[in-house]
Parts: sequence; C-alpha cells; structure tokens
Amino acid sequence: MRGPRLRGGSRPRRVRPAALGRCTHSRRTVVALALLLAASALSPLAPSAVAQAPAPGPSCERAAAAPTDRRIAGDALDVAWRASPAPAVGRPFAIEFVLCLRGGAPAAIDRVKVDAWMPAHRHGMNYAPALSGAPGGPMRAEGLLFHMPGAWQVVFELRHDGRALRLVDDVAVK
Repeated sequence: MRGPRLRGGSRPRRVRPAALGRCTHSRRTVVALALLLAASALSPLAPSAVAQAPAPGPSCERAAAAPTDRRIAGDALDVAWRASPAPAVGRPFAIEFVLCLRGGAPAAIDRVKVDAWMPAHRHGMNYAPALSGAPGGPMRAEGLLFHMPGAWQVVFELRHDGRALRLVDDVAVK
C-alpha cells in the first residue's frame, strides 16, 4: 500500500523539493536534530517512554462500553468500529473495525468496502480508502479524509451469504 489514491485510481501529484526553493539547513544540523530527538525519546524522563500500551481494537462485546467504539446494528450482523485519530476536517484518519454475527461469532464475508459521504451535499470523499486485514477478524481502512465540516455518514458495504448489505453510521465533523 503506497499512500492514498484519488477516486480515478491515480495518485495525487507530489510537490518536488525544487519547487519549494533551496533548503537552507545543512546536513550536520539535520543529523544533530535527529540525534537529539532520538536521545530524548529514549530518555527515562521523556513522556513517550512512559506512554501506555495502545488500546485493543474494536470488538463487538466492548463496542457499547468503550466511549471511542461505535456499533452499527444490521439485520444479520453488526459492525464495531473506531476512528483513529478522531475525525477532523482535513486530517487523514483510519477506521479499525470488526464484523460480527448477532450470535457474537465472527462473520463470513465475501466482500467489504468502506466509504463516507455527505448526504446533504450528495458527494463523498476525494480519496478511496485502502483496506487491510481479513473479513473474519479485525480490519482497517486507511486513507479516509473529511475535506469539509458537516454531517457525514460512514458506510460499510459488504456481501454476506450472497446478500448485499449496507450499514451506515452518522458522524458530525467540525
């Protein structure tokens, strides 16, 4: 996976360093800053060294209890999902999710697609997210970006037992 793609399948054009002007930093300065950052990260007094372990991914059992986990109830299965980091205008984020049958067992899914759109404006995102993981376990959609504030809907489209399912959750972006 090599970054987000535009809806047509092409990649966004990168700005070349030459277009930004000459770099005024010497190589020594850059190396010194990198060493300083590495040393501060390894220091026992650095807050990042004392950071807690990341929270486990979303699960169908915890979705109702965890404040950051959300759950969408479908006819035959549910989706427990969490955005990381919290969605904000112009900031890329990922969605970690699990598909679960109503009995709690992982669902057997043929196809999964994650997207988002603004119903009031009748348009979606400018980028297509990339999926990773297997439908029977935790999955991740990366490269989502809400490019304007307002009422968005996160959409999970999947195929379960030959049936097309569409599960939708409302998200307010400020």
